[in-house]
Amino acid sequence: MYILNLETREKQDVFKSDFYKINDSYLILSNPNELVNIKDILNIDETTFEECLSFDTDIKFDSLENYDFLSINTFEIVNNKVRIQEVNIYLADNFILVVCNENHFLFNFVKEMIINSTSMENTSSMVKLFKINYFIFKHIVVHEFKSLENVEDLILKLEDEILEGVVDNHAFKVNYARNVTRTVVKTIRPLLYISDRILKENIRYLKYHDVKKYNSDNLQSLDFGIDRLYNFALSTRELADKLLDIYSSQVAEKTNSLITKLTLFTGISAPLTIITGLYGMNFKYMPELNWYYGYPITLFVMILIIIIGIIVFKIKKLL
Repeated sequence: MYILNLETREKQDVFKSDFYKINDSYLILSNPNELVNIKDILNIDETTFEECLSFDTDIKFDSLENYDFLSINTFEIVNNKVRIQEVNIYLADNFILVVCNENHFLFNFVKEMIINSTSMENTSSMVKLFKINYFIFKHIVVHEFKSLENVEDLILKLEDEILEGVVDNHAFKVNYARNVTRTVVKTIRPLLYISDRILKENIRYLKYHDVKKYNSDNLQSLDFGIDRLYNFALSTRELADKLLDIYSSQVAEKTNSLITKLTLFTGISAPLTIITGLYGMNFKYMPELNWYYGYPITLFVMILIIIIGIIVFKIKKLL
């Protein structure tokens, strides 16, 4: 657990039960297991406490008496696999509490904010809290953009592989890419709801006039960023869906090429079939049967037909 007193800039990386003073403001970072230590100190209700302990895919933005509670899901690409994690944020008049797992990208970001607290301006506590809230949201949006770029790179790399030649596992990779993009869109879509709530001034800090005036431009840029993020997610989903068309086209092309080669083989072998058919007939009087060089000449003619057929089809670029 990491705690920063925004008034005194005192930092703690070990929980102390006497850290909290009602007249001071705090930035607090906790993993779900440590939340129980500050539950009673910050008057966290049982419902939101239980929400922090278990993962679910539902987004929540509840305005309670003592704080606003926000629960969202974020995603990132790790080893070409999508990882969905939950972030829970408490926004109170005198503290911001971020609850997430220690391997979450936001955990390290907030941790750095606490460690580098000297970078915070000497403004009112309420403005500081709102700016921290804004930086957290901005970091989430920026990180999701980078993760989406990784998804896009994954799709484009797979597209190049398919165009170079279809192999057996490409069907699996295409379906996986499509599932990833659908999961990403589903994860990002709720952020639109959050941005709408922020712009409608339902977030706690915007009830204060000085905060709203100080950060109006930041709010607009955040909302614009979330819209662009969602549109980017939709475009990657469309790109992944097109992979299926490309894959089907390549499979069809490969199949047509195979059928064409089989047809050419049939065309070359047709004269040979006629020759073998003629000399397979059981007639007693066939002039060539008693000819001493008949057999090797027939073989030579058959090989010559094969060679001429291959040369002709090569010239016509059918082989």
